[in-house]
Amino acid sequence: MSSKDYYALLDVKEDATDNEIKKAYRRLAKKYHPDVNTETEAEDTFKKIQHAYGVLRDPEKRKLYDKYGASWEHARQEESAQQSYQKQGQQPFRGNFNDHGFGAYEDIFSQYFRQHQDQQQAGRRDARGQDLHAQVTITITEALNGTEKQLHFSYHTIDEYGQFVEKTKKLKVKIPKGVGNGQQIRLKGQGEEGVGKGANGNLYLEVNVTSTSRYQVIENDIYCHIPMTPWEAALGSEIMIPTPHGKIKLKVPAHSQTGKKMRLKGKGLSGGDFYVVLDLILPPAVSDEQKSFYQKMAKEMAFDPRKDLMGVK
Repeated sequence: MSSKDYYALLDVKEDATDNEIKKAYRRLAKKYHPDVNTETEAEDTFKKIQHAYGVLRDPEKRKLYDKYGASWEHARQEESAQQSYQKQGQQPFRGNFNDHGFGAYEDIFSQYFRQHQDQQQAGRRDARGQDLHAQVTITITEALNGTEKQLHFSYHTIDEYGQFVEKTKKLKVKIPKGVGNGQQIRLKGQGEEGVGKGANGNLYLEVNVTSTSRYQVIENDIYCHIPMTPWEAALGSEIMIPTPHGKIKLKVPAHSQTGKKMRLKGKGLSGGDFYVVLDLILPPAVSDEQKSFYQKMAKEMAFDPRKDLMGVK
């Protein structure tokens, strides 16, 4: 994958602004989301678009991606280790990059162990703890009203003896009311412990709002499919529909077709919108009377929905 692929996936230029990238993602997500697009490759394309947007919307990740291309994640690990060494007065590890990623170099963890052991002999120095990153999944209702979550996650660090160890952390977190999907919450001092008199790092918590059988979440927008009868759609009607904010009355214009999207501005998550997608449901023709009604309608309306397809290659 070249360094241009993520930009190509979102159909934006490499110097695109954050707002341009966000608009491009929203447009493509609405086009390829599996709940909207039933084509075979739509779901795979949607996942690729999500991944590309997740990188390009993050300034740190985007900077690394622009510099290293497909190897940006490896580069971030190395730069993080280098920063840790520099904070503690050590010589940073120098990786060997080429067009295909990382070249051959000494195992980074072995060097990490040895340098921390050398530090123990030279005397401990003060150093700020590393920032940690975690994710939490919440419901739409929890995002709108706020909630509390008990987090339990693990991370790796260096102990007082210079050994590379795994630690676990339990933390009760308050998720504020009106939080957005993908929003990061900074929890000051809840990251890795500092060395000596160094301050603790921070914990950056990314909030993921999950879809349900009724509502689909795309970024901060919420989609809901609403079934309708043919006469409601053809003649126009007022119907009651459910939303995460409660039931509301929706005015459906005459001549509406299945798949029509109606936007309720600001009724999504954190400034996002709520979209109603109309699904026309035909009543079954079981009895003779019902069949006769359909036959009469076919005769009197003489409607051919495929007439524009004739002669088209």
